Amino acid sequence: MNLGERIYSLRTQKGMSQGDLAEALDVSRQSISKWETGGSVPELDKLIKLSQLFGITLDELVLDKQSEAAPPPPPEPKVIYVEKQD
Repeated sequence: MNLGERIYSLRTQKGMSQGDLAEALDVSRQSISKWETGGSVPELDKLIKLSQLFGITLDELVLDKQSEAAPPPPPEPKVIYVEKQD
């Protein structure tokens, strides 16, 4: 999925129109249309706002990478019993 398709998908999942998204980002509706159709690419400040608005990382938005939910837990410590010699 390319960037435009991701923007379209995220926008429609939120139930937003192109006009709604344009208003939230302070751009024209035509800009949103161009982004979604691949006619242009949002500037960095708009990409940051998009990621914040949709609650995803820039990597998820731009590179379609899924963020790791949580790091794996640390290994459990091993307990070693030592007999005391008299």
